[in-house]
Amino acid sequence: MSRFPGLWMLCLSLALPCMADESKPEHMVYLRNVDPGIEQDIRYAGAHNFTGHALDGYQAAECLLAADAAKALSRVQSALKAEGYGLKVFDCYRPRRAVADMGRFANEPGDPRKAEFYPRVDKQDFWRLGYVARVSNHSRGGTVDLTMTGPGALPADNWTPAVTPVDCTADVGHRWHDGAVDMGTGFDCFDERAHTDSPLISAAARDNRQRLSRAMEKEGFTGYANEWWHFTYTRDPSLKTVMDFPITPLAP
Repeated sequence: MSRFPGLWMLCLSLALPCMADESKPEHMVYLRNVDPGIEQDIRYAGAHNFTGHALDGYQAAECLLAADAAKALSRVQSALKAEGYGLKVFDCYRPRRAVADMGRFANEPGDPRKAEFYPRVDKQDFWRLGYVARVSNHSRGGTVDLTMTGPGALPADNWTPAVTPVDCTADVGHRWHDGAVDMGTGFDCFDERAHTDSPLISAAARDNRQRLSRAMEKEGFTGYANEWWHFTYTRDPSLKTVMDFPITPLAP
């Protein structure tokens, strides 16, 4: 069904060609169906992200991935659980229209979440600095943004638009509590401290990043130097198609 039902009916009445939403391909699966033990906090389905709004195409706060990538992520979860840790995902498959939405935001006036997510960066520089892509691997189904839960993690805060924003590079005790161990910065923190091998973070945060990276790499995920939370599954070379089907609720 079209995202614009009125337009769809008009096209039918006038016998005009219309574009319908893509259907979810069979190889794309809901992570909850593969491993319900992996926590989810899908940020782009709500307003707690660098744009300050839910992105186009996120009709539900659900993680979808290519089946092999989801199974590999489940193996990472099992390995980390044996060490007392676990995974929490922030974003998985991202419709192409959501990537375009990010691009529009970066070119429009207004910075509703700058103080938390990019206090030292001009949003017009997102592409140049490698924080936003014009074509994202997330749209191919094998890329995931995530963090690690475990010992010493502070309980997750309950975010509302009234929450006073705190710099994502602030000390772990002061910045937004996402329910994870200290990774040096928060998620979607557009700052040098978020670079995977940044020397500007604590030894404990560096150890946590390395633990996460080792576990992910063992199952075929490759990290991204500019974002410690970003990993792409590389053992399925068929994941090349950029997709645009909307993220919808998981059927009961």
